[in-house]
Amino acid sequence: MKTASRLVNSLTRITLAAALAFALGAGAFVPAARMHAATKSGHEFIYYNNAAHQTVVGVYVYCSDGQFIHWGTISPYDVIEPSDC
Repeated sequence: MKTASRLVNSLTRITLAAALAFALGAGAFVPAARMHAATKSGHEFIYYNNAAHQTVVGVYVYCSDGQFIHWGTISPYDVIEPSDC
């Protein structure tokens, strides 16, 4: 009887560990995308050609109502400002 009980306990632990691993793995992708979208919402990203911000090379606007307006390219040199839309 102890062998059966140990087997059930082992299977329960394995199942719980697998469920936890799946939940953490799947949760690592979906909320990150939602969080990324939420942080962009209501903001304007102005991209420049260099660290001195000499020339604007792109503007991406993420409106709070879900609209997305953009032109140009994305660069590592950006300024983030609140959007009016």
